[in-house]
Amino acid sequence: MSLLKDMGIEVVEQGRHKVVLQMDLTQEHLQMEKNKTGIINAMLSETAASIGANLNLTENNSAAILGVSLHNLNTLKLGCLIVEAISVRNGENVQTWQTTTHYEKSAITNSLSTVTLKKIQI
Repeated sequence: MSLLKDMGIEVVEQGRHKVVLQMDLTQEHLQMEKNKTGIINAMLSETAASIGANLNLTENNSAAILGVSLHNLNTLKLGCLIVEAISVRNGENVQTWQTTTHYEKSAITNSLSTVTLKKIQI
């Protein structure tokens, strides 16, 4: 089972300082959002930040989410939603990532979030 595969999320770009994901929203996704507002934007933001944070860690470490501050600015609709995660701070133990979501070919931001992650040993 894979969140990326199950939800239809495509990794467009991944790096130590920037991660871009995209997801074609379906009626099923919108129904999930109707039941729990913000769930899609939160999932995309957390996933993008986690991918980037883990690229900054060594083999025996992983990034665990400490906190998420999410601001939903617009209602979701059908279309291709893009999340861009940018590394704000990459410390020894804690990383902070800022994410924005918007629709493909649109400059209007759908959500803003800050995701804080902590290095843990696995």
